[in-house]
Amino acid sequence: MILFNMKHGYILGFTAGLLSLAACNKGGFPGPDRSLYDVVETMTLEASSTEIILDAEALDEVALTLNWTPAREMSDDYIVTYVTYLDIEGNDFSNAVRQVEDDGVFFKEYTTSQLQKLLTEKWHKNYSRAVSMEFKVIAKWDGGEKYVMPEVRTTSFSVRPYRPLTFDADRIFLSGDAVTGTTKKAIGKTPENEYIYAEEVYLKPGELTIPIEYQGITSYICPVEGNVDIPDADQVDGKPAGTEAYPATVKELKEGEELPAWNVPSEGYWRVIIDIENKTVQFFSPKNRLEPLTVEFAYENKNPACWILTKTLLDGNYYINSMTGWDSWQGKALPFKVSKVDPQIICWQGSAFTVPSADGAFCIRVARGPSEVDDIRQGEGTDGNDPNKDRTVDFLSRVLAFVPATEPGVPVEADIELTMGKWIPTAAAVSQRKWKPASGGVKLSRITIDARHNLIRFD
Repeated sequence: MILFNMKHGYILGFTAGLLSLAACNKGGFPGPDRSLYDVVETMTLEASSTEIILDAEALDEVALTLNWTPAREMSDDYIVTYVTYLDIEGNDFSNAVRQVEDDGVFFKEYTTSQLQKLLTEKWHKNYSRAVSMEFKVIAKWDGGEKYVMPEVRTTSFSVRPYRPLTFDADRIFLSGDAVTGTTKKAIGKTPENEYIYAEEVYLKPGELTIPIEYQGITSYICPVEGNVDIPDADQVDGKPAGTEAYPATVKELKEGEELPAWNVPSEGYWRVIIDIENKTVQFFSPKNRLEPLTVEFAYENKNPACWILTKTLLDGNYYINSMTGWDSWQGKALPFKVSKVDPQIICWQGSAFTVPSADGAFCIRVARGPSEVDDIRQGEGTDGNDPNKDRTVDFLSRVLAFVPATEPGVPVEADIELTMGKWIPTAAAVSQRKWKPASGGVKLSRITIDARHNLIRFD
């Protein structure tokens, strides 16, 4: 009767199905093998530290070690392999560094340089904050007749990258007990070279340190080979001589440590020159003090001179002058600055302008009129005009200028073709000799005159 009851027939059929499954588990169809899951795992994992701070001065030292214990033992039919993964926390190991470890190895080491490179180059993290990371090790088995569940262990930790200690600088200072009147004194870039910082400062005997600030972090420019005792040597052949250019490095001041420093031996005006491109520091002592150039020249270039003019080359206007008209006859005024490396180097840098090739030959004159020289006095000669009464154009043709140096076999007054981008010989003289731009003219944005070595450079 039950077979004709459709509702009860459904129930009886479902019940029969359950009984059939139960019968299979007792010797019929094989069910899930619980031994795959009901195992005692033995592997553990531990990091050497949960907070790692990378040290720029310990690049090859091990910064992080991960140790794990062997996974559970299996029959000889199985071979166990350990695979490690390192990634940023939150990535779910989707961009991990994966490594199959050698047989019998139960640890993984990372040096400072390895972690720094991974963080900054692979994962593009900045230097300002610690990064949360994860490490995973998987023990997996191959071989045997059955699949064996792997053992997996994961641990987390943070790593703070180091800020690279470079010679990049927002500001550079002089400090230490050798600096008078202040805890630290700013030192500026030179006008002729953006990679050189220089300053003449009054120092006393003591220790000089050189703090360097970059992106809000202060480090120090130090001697490479320990403390340096700066010599205060005499001049060489009556000319100022600087120290050697000492190799330098940038170091971070750590708590409880002292950094190598520069020891100043005597009181007086010291010139400090820091080249951040070539990583050197150089000094000129009080005995070797560099002075600006004072030029004295015979007006009209006569001998004996009727008039003698004197000028000390300091900051101020000097004149690119062609005497042909494009510079309005008076010369184009350019504000030159004296270099902090050497006061006999003067440099102009500004908006670029073009010097034409046609009638564009020029020199650099030191004054446009009598008021721009320091002194005018009468000499022993009798022939010559009073420079105080000369017109501008007459004065310009008789005043001292930086002109091309004479060359063998070339007439004294002949113009010389200008060469851009390299040091070329110059001479300070009362002369109409000029530099001649090549065809098409030249565009100038910087002129540097090294009067100590009679060189000039056009850029």
